This record gives sequence, structure tokens and C-alpha cells, in this order.
Amino acid sequence: MLFATSGLTLTIGVIAPLFTVLQCVAQAMRINRTGAVGVSMSTWVLSASVSEIWIAYGFSFHVPAEIYANIPYLIVAGYVVLVAARSQNVLRRASVSFLGATALAVVVSLTGMSHHWRWILATIAVGGAVVIYLPQMVVTLRTRDLVGVSVVSWALALVTGLAWALYGVLIHQLPVALPAVVLIPSTLVILIQVTRHRLRGRALDGSLAPVVE
Repeated sequence: MLFATSGLTLTIGVIAPLFTVLQCVAQAMRINRTGAVGVSMSTWVLSASVSEIWIAYGFSFHVPAEIYANIPYLIVAGYVVLVAARSQNVLRRASVSFLGATALAVVVSLTGMSHHWRWILATIAVGGAVVIYLPQMVVTLRTRDLVGVSVVSWALALVTGLAWALYGVLIHQLPVALPAVVLIPSTLVILIQVTRHRLRGRALDGSLAPVVE
């Protein structure tokens, strides 16, 4: 039984970081093909800055999977912010927001590296992870044109949320699992709305373009 549990933990510890990065890659590819209409800049700026905090969490609390997931995620999320900002013609504003969020994440990360203050790091990491998808959810509920939002990205986000929740339970790290309580419902709303938009678009123009991309 112990071997089986260890094997499951190792497997989820690989799947969760892998899908975290693939989620970001899928969105970047979608923006390159179609532009960033419907993509929430706030979600991706927050995602990049929160990933920095989770990197620090990984070092401070000895959770290597967080480091493996969030270093490449930070790089690709930064790229998503760049191409989305160019597509939406908000490069200057996005750059200021990104730099400000990054500076704040660095301060939090450095503070949390101290053993005495690392509870602050855990609290902000969880709080940040809880809210990162909310701006995109609001956009999908208010906006009719979501052509730039990747269905694949948000399907992967759903699997990712489930994987991190399970991984946090398996390694007895509540902060790793806790964000899924909000992330999974938020992701479901986004995924349903984007899929409905894609199906509606196909029906209106008679397109045979794939729904899942």
C-alpha cells in the first residue's frame, strides 16, 4: 500500500507540473493564431506574478513540483502577456502592471524565504492562486466574443486543478490543495462559456473549424 501511494504521488507530481505548463502553451498558441480577443490580461498578469510566489513556496516548503511547474510557467505566461498585450494594443499598460505585480511577488517571496515569516508566503500564495482565474471568468460571462480564448487551455486547467488538489492531499500540504476549491469551479465556468461560444460561432457561420483548440 505504501508503495502504491508513493507511486501515485510521483505520478501526480509529474502530471500536475506538466499540465500546468501545457495549459499556458495552449493559450499562447491560440493567441498566435487568432489574436487575444476575449483573453483577460489581468488573469495572465496575475498568473505570472503568482507563479513567482509559488516558486518561492516550493523552495521554502520543499515542494519540488511547484518549482518544476512554475519556472517554465512563468516564462510562457510572460510570453502570453506580451502577445496578448500587443494584440489588444495595451502593451504599455500591461507592461506597467506586469512589472508592478512582479516587484510585489519578489518582495513577498524574499520575505517568505525566512522560516519565521514563511506563513505569510503560504497565505499569499494560496490567496493569489484563488483569484487568478476570476478576471477571465468575469470576461467570459460578460463578453460575446471569446475567439482568442483556448478551449484546450481551460480543459487542461481543469485537469491541472484536480491534479494539484490530489497532490496537495497526498503530500499533506494543504496550501497546495486549497486553491482548487475556487479554481475548479471557476475553470468549469470558463470552459463551458468558451465552448458555448465556439459552438455558437460554428452554427452562425456554418464553419467546420474545430471546437477544441
